[in-house]
Amino acid sequence: MQSFVTIKIRTFIIVILFSLSFSNAEYTTLIDTMHHTISQKVLEGSTYLDTSISQLLNNDINTSCATKSFEEDSKEKAIDSFFQNDRYLNETKDTFIRLRLNSYFYSKKSNKLNAKLNAQLPFIKCKKKWKLFIQNISLTDKNEIQHISDTSNFGVGIRYYKKEKYGLISNYSLGLNGIHPFVRARYGLPFTIHNWEIEPIQIFKYSSKDYFEEETNIYFDKFIKGTNLFRFKLHRKTRTHLKGMDYGINFQYYFNFKEDTGLRLSQSFFGNTHYKENPFDLKSYSGINNYETSLSWRENIWRKWFYYELRPTVNFHKKHHYKPSYSMRFFIDIYFGKYNK
Repeated sequence: MQSFVTIKIRTFIIVILFSLSFSNAEYTTLIDTMHHTISQKVLEGSTYLDTSISQLLNNDINTSCATKSFEEDSKEKAIDSFFQNDRYLNETKDTFIRLRLNSYFYSKKSNKLNAKLNAQLPFIKCKKKWKLFIQNISLTDKNEIQHISDTSNFGVGIRYYKKEKYGLISNYSLGLNGIHPFVRARYGLPFTIHNWEIEPIQIFKYSSKDYFEEETNIYFDKFIKGTNLFRFKLHRKTRTHLKGMDYGINFQYYFNFKEDTGLRLSQSFFGNTHYKENPFDLKSYSGINNYETSLSWRENIWRKWFYYELRPTVNFHKKHHYKPSYSMRFFIDIYFGKYNK
C-alpha cells in the first residue's frame, strides 16, 4: 500500500517537471517536439483507419455525413467539452488521445496514483457517423478506480451515430470491457422550455460480464447572469442480478466560465431502493445513503494541450455512520491530436 507521503512526493515531482518549462512558454522545447510528433501520428493513424474502412465498405471517401455536431449546439456543450464529462465523450468529433494522471487522497481509505487513457478517433471522411473510442482504460491498476460521481463507461470499441430524426439523437456502440464484449445504445431528446435546456437520455447496455443494465439521466440546464450555468440532473439505473434501483440527484453550478478556466460546485445525493451495507448483512435498506459535496477547479495552462484539475470532496455515507469522509483528487490531462476546447 502506498503511503500518503509517497503519493504526495510523486505528484509534486510531476508538477515540478512540467513547471520547469513554464518560463519558456513561447519557446519550442523538446517536449513540444515530442508532443507534435505523437499528435501527428494520432491524426495520421485515424485518417488511415478511416480511409481503409471506408474503402472496405465501398463508401465515397469524399463525402461527409450530415449529422448534428455536438460542439456547434450551445454554450452548455462548450462547458461539457471543457470539463470532459460523459456527455462530451459520447458526442465529440474531436480526434485526440488523452493521458490522465490521477492522484487520489482519501481520509478513510488508501491513497492511490493512477494513469488512465482516453481516445476519441472519429473517421475523418465520415467523422460525424463513425468513431473509435477508448474510455478510462487504466495503465497502472488492474482494478479500475471510479469516483462515486463519475458515471463514465470503461472499454474500447466502435460507435455509430445515427442521423437525427424527429429530434431524437442516438448512437450505438460495440466494444470490449477487458475481455468481455458489450453492446450499448444511447438515446437523447433535447428540447427547450422557458429558457431551460432539457435533455432526457436513456442508455441500454448488455455485456457478457454484467449482463443487462439500463439507466436514465435527465439534464436541466439554465444560464444565469449570462455565463454561469446551473444544472440539475436526475439519475436512475438498474442491473441484472442486483435487487433495487440506484438513483441520484445532482445540482451543479458553473461559476464565471472562461475559455481557459472553469469552476464547478456540485451537490449530490445517492441512494438505492434495496441495498445492504455489506454482502454478508441479512438486513436490507432503502433510501438515500450518501451525500456528497465537491468543488472542481480546472485550468488550461502552459500549452493548449495541458490541463490540470483540483477536486476536493466531502461525503457523508451510511457505512461511515454519516460521519464526514474527505478526499482530494488532483489530475493532469495531456492531449495528443486535435482537441478544440
